Amino acid sequence: MSNFSDESPGCYTEHGVSGYGVAAKISRSEPMTEDFVKSMAESMMLTIAGKCMELGAKCIGHIKSHLRTEAGTIKADTIGVGHGSYSSGRLEHPVRDVFIAINSIVQGIPEDAVKAATLEGMHDVAGQNGLFVVKEKEHTYFDEFDFTASKQDYIKQLSEQLDMDQDR
Repeated sequence: MSNFSDESPGCYTEHGVSGYGVAAKISRSEPMTEDFVKSMAESMMLTIAGKCMELGAKCIGHIKSHLRTEAGTIKADTIGVGHGSYSSGRLEHPVRDVFIAINSIVQGIPEDAVKAATLEGMHDVAGQNGLFVVKEKEHTYFDEFDFTASKQDYIKQLSEQLDMDQDR
């Protein structure tokens, strides 16, 4: 039997769990190899986690990304700076454009802080690697079951989603 009433907000308190998701198209004039994309994605996950901790996060739940390209898919994630980051996937050949979806789930800071850390981390690492964030748009939570479309169809869907938001 629980000691909490049905009126308890559970984890949705000021020190509860907050999340933010963004989809973006990032590009570079020079083609990016698989190793480059993996390293950049892993660095991005760790940078976002670090920024969340600097803003007062108690812990990182999960910061993950799914990168789609014409040459394949890369996934990268972390559960905290002290845990490092991990990536998987393959690219058949170097690419200039990457469509990335990032979800950050963090405990102890409000959603606007998670948003700020996620966007700053994405832009900082992109800039450090000679990448340009061409377009970005808030994105809903995703997991492996969200990616049932073919690679080409999903890239088309992301591109159309980003094209709908011409204000950025």
